[in-house]
Amino acid sequence: MRVNAVQPGPTRTEGTAGMGEDLDGLAAQGPAGRPPDPAEIAAAIAYLAGDEAGFVHGAILPVDGGRTAV
Repeated sequence: MRVNAVQPGPTRTEGTAGMGEDLDGLAAQGPAGRPPDPAEIAAAIAYLAGDEAGFVHGAILPVDGGRTAV
């Protein structure tokens, strides 16, 4: 059994729609300077769930535009 996690940064979704420009300001603090498209988060999830990550166990993959690297 593999157990991994994706740690997304501030992402524009239905749940964060009320944040408006505040979300952009929060995301601008990271090296990418923008919020991710939800498809970018989904791609990371698909990678961890796929065969290519078959030897990845117990990982937390930050998909946050570099926020945790700063």
